[in-house]
Amino acid sequence: MDVKKPAKETTQEIKVRELVTERQQIEVRLRESEKKYRDLLMHLPVGVYRTTPEGEIIEANNNLVQLLCFTDQEDIKSINVRDLYVDIEDRIRHQEKLETALTEFRDFRLRRKDGRIIWGRDYPSAVKDSEGTVIYYDGILVDITDQRESENKLKTALMELEKSNRERQEMITKLENLSLMDDLTGLYNRRGFYVAAKSEIKKSNQDGNTLFLLYLDLDYLKEINDTWGHQIGDQALVQFVEILKSTFRKSDVMGRMGGDEFAVFARESMPDLPELLLDRVNKNLIALNVKKKFPFTLAMSAGTARYNPADPITIDELLKKADAGMYKAKKAKKIN
Repeated sequence: MDVKKPAKETTQEIKVRELVTERQQIEVRLRESEKKYRDLLMHLPVGVYRTTPEGEIIEANNNLVQLLCFTDQEDIKSINVRDLYVDIEDRIRHQEKLETALTEFRDFRLRRKDGRIIWGRDYPSAVKDSEGTVIYYDGILVDITDQRESENKLKTALMELEKSNRERQEMITKLENLSLMDDLTGLYNRRGFYVAAKSEIKKSNQDGNTLFLLYLDLDYLKEINDTWGHQIGDQALVQFVEILKSTFRKSDVMGRMGGDEFAVFARESMPDLPELLLDRVNKNLIALNVKKKFPFTLAMSAGTARYNPADPITIDELLKKADAGMYKAKKAKKIN
């Protein structure tokens, strides 16, 4: 009896068999991989999902089910992802980002099944086909509500602290300003005048402009206080200061240097400006006296000094020169 030998496999048949075997092995490994993925999906301590661009939920682990307050996986798969968003624009913007980037994490508000609003942080990956079209998203969702609330509390606390510091700084600045101002007249006091005058000298040294200083004394203030009382004397001082304010520029530095003594420090923008301004003050005093507002006549004595940046001197030296000129004018009137 003749026994036929099996036909020898052709090279093509061997390749086909090897390909079939390789495919079977890949399918086995793929099933094992899918099982590992599902086991991982179910046991990760965060919400894990797979969704389509249209919003269908393909996979969701138990943590995601619990996080979003659903009953089970079938329950959560019955809804569309879009229904979870408080602001659907969040999802639209997120999807637009994932068109060009494979991953893009983002925070947004979600509405759980029980209606409670939570903050979620999404870590998705876009899975695309060979043509680059997104077929689904694999991702992780984390509840960061407590973190956001803590951040908001911190932000609120920082804002309150900043507000408190700002108010404190405003009060400090106000106190500093008040310490530079004369309560009765609203002009700089002696300390404030020194601060502002030194600033003007610094500017003058930089730009080369000449400054002038006027030292003014309201005549007969002691007699006014002794005869009609300090309240009337204060009214006279205030009226005199109103004349000064209406005569000089707002940019000019004006200060009350003592009881009845005042100083004005300003830029000399034209020749003989100090003399012209003093003449204007005297004319305004005459106009006030004509109105008979007080039972006495208001008058003043004045002295002048100039500051030349080419030959600088201190503010004390300037005041000394102008004060000497004022006393000379007062002496000529024989006023004490």
